[in-house]
Amino acid sequence: MLEKGKINAGEFLILVTVFTIGSAILVAPAPVAKAAKQDAWITAILTTLISLFFIFIFNKVSALYPSMTYVDGNEKIYGKWVGKIASILYLFYVFFITCGQVRDIGDFFTTEILVETPLQMIMIIFVLTCLIGVRLGLEVICRSVVIFFPWIVMLLFILFLFLIPQIKMENIQPIFGEGLKPILKGSYVNWGNPLQLGILFMVMPYVTNKTEMKKSFYKGFLIGAVVITILITLSILVLGANLTARQSYPSYMLGKKIAIGTFIQRVEVIVAIIWMLTLYFKTTICYYALSLGLAQVLGLKSYKILTFPLAFLIIPFSIFMSPNIIIIHQFILTALTPYSLTICVFLPLLLLVIGKVKKHLASKATKKPVNRIN
Repeated sequence: MLEKGKINAGEFLILVTVFTIGSAILVAPAPVAKAAKQDAWITAILTTLISLFFIFIFNKVSALYPSMTYVDGNEKIYGKWVGKIASILYLFYVFFITCGQVRDIGDFFTTEILVETPLQMIMIIFVLTCLIGVRLGLEVICRSVVIFFPWIVMLLFILFLFLIPQIKMENIQPIFGEGLKPILKGSYVNWGNPLQLGILFMVMPYVTNKTEMKKSFYKGFLIGAVVITILITLSILVLGANLTARQSYPSYMLGKKIAIGTFIQRVEVIVAIIWMLTLYFKTTICYYALSLGLAQVLGLKSYKILTFPLAFLIIPFSIFMSPNIIIIHQFILTALTPYSLTICVFLPLLLLVIGKVKKHLASKATKKPVNRIN
């Protein structure tokens, strides 16, 4: 195996939580509110329940060959060349998501914080920071997540607490005012984020306790999903459905709304810090999965020799993947979910079915008939 490091189930739980929050903490409320309006909070709950089925599939696929990554599993089940083609499709998806995260950080900083700084410089600095983490390996990444996780929890608690005085219950009325169809549509749009957990196929073989790993996957996702659900609900309660749908970064706007007397105001930096931490770790894991998977496809002895060349691909693709943020939001609304379903659900399900059939046939072939002596 190219990765020698191991992580425990507790570290994996925190990793799944941070990965689930990821970029969704800043960008998720807008497309959901656009589709479901004031019922976006119901959409978030529905998405969480449906996504548990996706986690069930991911655990089943991982259990097929517990010590193999998704790339190794493809070659084991499909054969060398078909397996490599399937792995390249998967790795291009990982590459696309990685570039999307890098573009998110660039767009956010150049529109909200460092408005005079070139987009390219923000991306270059961020990718180089992620590159350091990837080269240090999986163990270092996961232990860093564990160190920063209490800070993320504390900042989220402060944000949610300070927003309570700004809540207006009339903003979620009428419930089911638009009917069931917008809620279902919003849930479908929102699937794109939890489906990205399929990228963790490249991490799961390195978790030591496989039984506890499955439970940690569910628990970590639920914790992250609850955070996103609370955030979407607060966006609707504080900003209203129309303003949430129009904002590129509704969560950042929530921070601007906080006002406790005259001494605690405009603490949107809390949202920015939370988002930078969660996005950094999500991007680093995606970058790591891409490097490791591509090294396995190419038959290399180390994934680290690919980290620098991939950085030179990620940065320009992140810049040229879309002319502006409007196109990115349109992609999230229309294409991200079907793309994620294809790569992270349909193809793994096919792999699972074929793998189960091959294992069954192999077990039948190895059984020898018992001759009875009368």
